[in-house]
Amino acid sequence: MRLLVTGGTGFIGSHLAEEGRRRGAEVVVLGLTDRPEEEANARLLARIGAEVLPGSITDADLCRRAAQGVTHIFHLAVAMREGGKSDEFFETINLDGTRHLLQAATAERVQRFVYCSTIGIYGHRAPGITSEESPLSPGNIYERTKVAAERLVQDFAENCGLAAAVLRPADVYGPRDQRLLKMFKGVSRGRFPLFGGGEGRRHMVYVDDVVSAFFKACEREEAVGEGLIVAGPRACTLRELLDQVTAVTGSRRYGIRLPLAPMLGLAAVVEDVSAALAIDPPIYRRRMDFFHSDSEFDISKARRVLGWNPQVDLEDGVRRTYEDYRRSGEL
Repeated sequence: MRLLVTGGTGFIGSHLAEEGRRRGAEVVVLGLTDRPEEEANARLLARIGAEVLPGSITDADLCRRAAQGVTHIFHLAVAMREGGKSDEFFETINLDGTRHLLQAATAERVQRFVYCSTIGIYGHRAPGITSEESPLSPGNIYERTKVAAERLVQDFAENCGLAAAVLRPADVYGPRDQRLLKMFKGVSRGRFPLFGGGEGRRHMVYVDDVVSAFFKACEREEAVGEGLIVAGPRACTLRELLDQVTAVTGSRRYGIRLPLAPMLGLAAVVEDVSAALAIDPPIYRRRMDFFHSDSEFDISKARRVLGWNPQVDLEDGVRRTYEDYRRSGEL
């Protein structure tokens, strides 16, 4: 196996690249190194023998160079959490970049192309349990471009003979996750604000379980042409997640509770004003989705098609994540 991981300097991508090396694969990582955590991940991967190519998938020539001789591609590079950016920004990275990579993959006749989508395409508040057959309800430009990119992958698969699969991970967490690090830090100091009651469901999935699903998607012929939800053993409420983090950090309390509705309104105003001023907003709609979301997912199709089953429950995953933050000096 010669594996290319785009977005490989990010959280999930770095774990995929690391596992590829662990399995004896040649690994090429294409990713940005603009942030301290990306630089740290790039150094880690270089130390274990991965080839790191700094840059963006918006560079078609770089995509072609990165894909040379590659047998498998995990495509994770994405514009995701950026606030105050234009629709064109997301379209250039999430659509044009994906097209560049698909063209390179087709030219190199790669054996398997696995695209990382998101469960966000089903919306953030869905009654009952969501499955692959549930209606799509993308609520922002990030999610709309992910839907469009999935269709692009499907088009290349159908018209160019590319063996492709799409995985839709739920809320991924684990070591090196910078997003939940903010929660752990806030809770450990008793200063993490809970907006609303915390009753909304979220379906967490530990990063090692996501990694195993990606490699299963390489190995199983049944995965070709499929779009699969990848989530943890069970859903929890935001309050349950906070309670787990509070317990593992030894904090007496996570913080204060505040009403959600005013913050949703404030985030909308700040994001719109920041966009008009062409500055990055300190708070925006997608950031507040964390407190507003309420969804649970059916993973029976991934179990059946991939022969995959999530192994890490929430309590164990939160503990492992906390211990890694402590070891790395981030907590």
